[in-house]
Amino acid sequence: MKPRKRRALGAATDDPCALAEWARAELDAAIRKKDGVGIREAAEKVWLATSSVADVVAEGLGVRPPKGQKARRAVLATLEREAKLHPKALVGHFDFASEFLHGNCFHEAQCPSHRLLTASVDDTIDFAKEAFR
Repeated sequence: MKPRKRRALGAATDDPCALAEWARAELDAAIRKKDGVGIREAAEKVWLATSSVADVVAEGLGVRPPKGQKARRAVLATLEREAKLHPKALVGHFDFASEFLHGNCFHEAQCPSHRLLTASVDDTIDFAKEAFR
């Protein structure tokens, strides 16, 4: 099997909305082509967009975003407990993206259904847009 050419993420990671939209386009194309590797790469981009949204939300509340998914999740949970987190469902989405998209799908090639993947991208896009309101 020929190795895939790596694409640089570039400025897309600076904008979670753009990264999520890019992931959606790549996921749609990969599903159409039945490209398993492309689906896994799109799932990882959704995870990156979700992490970026978490960082934007934390920064907006005056909290410096920590490094690493466990630390990021802990900050989100604290903000949620303090009723400062908006959108409220972000912690659950973060957990889903971390475990199922980043862990299971990207690393272990055990991806959720295409319908669930697509819904997850749409949720990430919605969270990103809401975080920038």
